[in-house]
Amino acid sequence: MEGASPRAVISYRVHSWSSYSADFLPDRITENKPSDPKSRWLSEGNKLSQYLLLRLDQPAVVQSITFGKFEKSHACNLKRFQVLGGMDSSHLNLLCEGGLKNSSEPETFPLTYEVGGKPFPCCYIKIVPLQSWGHSFNFSIWFVELRGVVEEGRVREAEAWFEEYRERQAVRLCLKHLRQHDYPEAFEALQKKARVQLEHPLLTQLHSLLVEKGDFEAGERVMAEAAAGGHLDQHIAQQPVEAKWTAFEPKAKVGVGAHAVTPGMRGGHQMCVDPVAEVLYMYGGWDGSHDLGDFWKFDIGRSQWACLCQDTSLVGGPTPRSCHKMCLDVEGHSLYLLGRYLDPATRADIAQASGSTLIPSDFYRYCIDTDTWDLLSSDTYSDGGPQLVYDHQMCFDPTSQTLYVFGGRVLTIDYISEQSQCCYSGLYAYHCNDRQWIGLRPDYSGSNYIYDLKPRMAHTMLFHPGRHQLIVMGGQRDKQPLSDMLVYNVLSDETTVVADGKDSHIPASGFTMRTTIDPHTNEIYLLTGLNKFEEPSDRRDNRQHTSNSLWLCDMDSYKWSCIFQSPQAVWHHTHSSLPAPRYAHQFIYDHVHKMHYMFGGNPGDSSGKSQQNMRLDDFWKLKLVRHSKERLLRLCQFAIRKQRFDELALEDPVKALSYLQTSVAAIVNHDDQEESAEFRQLTSTLFTSPAPSTQDRGKEADGGPPSLAEADDGPPSLTEADGGPPSSLTEAEALKHRQRNKVGCSSVLVQ
Repeated sequence: MEGASPRAVISYRVHSWSSYSADFLPDRITENKPSDPKSRWLSEGNKLSQYLLLRLDQPAVVQSITFGKFEKSHACNLKRFQVLGGMDSSHLNLLCEGGLKNSSEPETFPLTYEVGGKPFPCCYIKIVPLQSWGHSFNFSIWFVELRGVVEEGRVREAEAWFEEYRERQAVRLCLKHLRQHDYPEAFEALQKKARVQLEHPLLTQLHSLLVEKGDFEAGERVMAEAAAGGHLDQHIAQQPVEAKWTAFEPKAKVGVGAHAVTPGMRGGHQMCVDPVAEVLYMYGGWDGSHDLGDFWKFDIGRSQWACLCQDTSLVGGPTPRSCHKMCLDVEGHSLYLLGRYLDPATRADIAQASGSTLIPSDFYRYCIDTDTWDLLSSDTYSDGGPQLVYDHQMCFDPTSQTLYVFGGRVLTIDYISEQSQCCYSGLYAYHCNDRQWIGLRPDYSGSNYIYDLKPRMAHTMLFHPGRHQLIVMGGQRDKQPLSDMLVYNVLSDETTVVADGKDSHIPASGFTMRTTIDPHTNEIYLLTGLNKFEEPSDRRDNRQHTSNSLWLCDMDSYKWSCIFQSPQAVWHHTHSSLPAPRYAHQFIYDHVHKMHYMFGGNPGDSSGKSQQNMRLDDFWKLKLVRHSKERLLRLCQFAIRKQRFDELALEDPVKALSYLQTSVAAIVNHDDQEESAEFRQLTSTLFTSPAPSTQDRGKEADGGPPSLAEADDGPPSLTEADGGPPSSLTEAEALKHRQRNKVGCSSVLVQ
C-alpha cells in the first residue's frame, strides 16, 4: 500500500478448528514458546480436512504470516500448507500456498492482499495443512503471527473500495450472461444504468466483427492494431521463459595452418561485455595452480578470441590475480580493475618487503582506445577508499561517472588473527572525473554494526541506471550464508530490505552466485553456484555441492520464477548440450542484444588428487526465449482463419479446401509438430455433420465468469477482459458448439 505505515502485528483469536489431540489446544499458537514441546496445536489426524480458522479482532489488510517453530526439527512440521482469507468465513480466497523447512528458524510468507491493484481487508484467516514432514504424522502449528495494516482509516478505505469492486464484478457477470445468451436489449439497459464497462473496447470491437458480423479480415486487422499498440505485451511477459544454451566454437584467424587461440582453463576471473562494440573482455583468474595475468578480447560477430596481452604487469598493468573485480565504462571506453586474493605466504613476503602492517590495494584503469593501462592508485586505502579486498562487488553508474564498491573480505598481514575476527569492506564510491573516493558505509568487523547495509563477501551487486539503485543479494558473513535482498538508492542514501532471508519464495542464494540485470525490462537473472546440501543426512557431513539453476526476478513485484536447472551429471559429458554445473565462473549479460555469456569456472565435483586443480575452459551463450509479439499475432490469425474455414466447410467444401490449402496453410508454422498436426486435422471438418442451428449464434462466446483476482478496477486491459486468458481457452472450446459461423473475440488472444 502506497504511503502505508510499517506492517503492524495483527491480533486475533482462534475461531474454529477441525480437531485437536490431547492437550495440544488450538489457542496455543498465539504464544511463541519454541522450547516448550507442548506449546502447539496438534491435529487429531493427517487428512486434508484439517484446518485452523483465525478471526481477527478487527478487519485488517493482512500482508504476511510468520510461522514459529520448535527449537529442533520436528516430524509434525508443515511441509506444505495453504492460507486463505476473506471477510466472510464461508467465502475465502487463496492468499498463499507454500511449505516450511524442517528447521527451528521461523519463516515468513507474503500473502496476496491486493486485487485490481488495490488492497482488500480480511476478518478471517484459514490455515489448511496439506502435508507434514514425517510420513503419516499429524499436523503441528507452533506459533502464528500476522502482520499488515491495522490503521482504521486505511482499512475502512480498503473495505469501502472492495465492496464497490464486488458490486462491479457482479454487474460484469450479469453482462456476460446477457451477452452469452443473446439478450442485447437487457445487456444495453444494464450497462447504461450501471455504467460498468464489460471489457476493453478492442474486445468489444472484436466481438462485433467476429461474432455478430463475421468479418474475419477486419478482425485480423484489429488484432494487428492491438499488437502494434502494445496490448499483448502483458500477456507475453507472463509466458514461461525457455533457456537455450549454445556452446561457442571460436573460429581461427584466416591463414595457412591457422588454429583458434582461446583462453585456457580458469576460475575466479572477470569478464565485461561492450554491447555497442559487441566485444567481451576477460582478465586474469586462477588456473588451479597459478594466478593469471593475461588479458583477452572476444569479437562476438566473428566468434573469435584475441589475446591482448599475456602478462599485463609487463606493460604497466596489474599483476596476475584472481577474485578481483572489473567494470566497463562503455561511453568512456575504459575498464576499471580493483582487488585480488593473496595467500598467507605472499602476504608475509609483502609485509617483510614493505615493513607495513597493511597490504596496499592497487587500482587500475585500461584505456580501450590507446590499449594502455594507468595506475590510478597504488593504495586505495591511503586515498580514502577500501582496503585490499577479494570477493567484493563493483558497479559503474554511467550517468554520474561513479564506481560503487561494496563488501569483500579485507586482507591483512596477520592471517591467524584474520581467521578469528573477519573484517568486511563497507560501501565506497569513486568519482571517476575527480579521482576521489568517498566512504558511504563503514567497514564491518563485528556484530555491533549498526548501519542498514551490512557488508559481506561472495555476494552479488547490480546497478539499475534508470532507478539509481544498487541491488545487493546473498553472500556470506562470519561463515554464515545470507539469502537477503537489499536495495540501496544512491541519490537518497537509503536502503530498503526487499527480502530478509526468511522468505521461502526466493531462491537460495548460495555461494559465488552470479546475477545480471536488464534495465529495459526491469528483470534480474540469478545463476546459483555453490550451495549447502539441503537434506539433514547431508548436512551432517557439512558438505557443499554445485548446482546451477537460473532464476528470473520481476523488479516491479520482486517475484521469482525458476527458468533452468542443470542436471548434476552433465559435467561428465564432454560434448553435452548443456553447461556443466560450476562456481567461480563468469556470467555476464548484453542487455542490448538480450544475450548472456558464461566462461570457465570450477566444476566442484572433481574427485581424486589428480583432478583437484581442474578448472573449466568452455564458453557458452544463453538466450532466454519468450513468445514474440509476431508469433502471438500469427497464432491469433491462425485461430481466426480456422474458424472461417469451419464455416466455409458447411457452406462450400470445395471452396473450404482451397482456403485451407492457401490462406490457412500460409499462416501455419509447419516445423512445429503440434501446430502442424492441428492443421492437418482440419481436413476432418469437411466430413463432419452440420452444426447446431443459427438460434445458438453468439451463445458461449464469452466463456465462463471471470475470477475476482483476475479482474481489474475500471476498464480491463485487452488480455484481462472476460476473466483473462484462462477463460479465453474455455471460450474457444465453447464456440465449436455454436453454428460454427462466428469466432469468439477473446479466444484469439491466447490461442
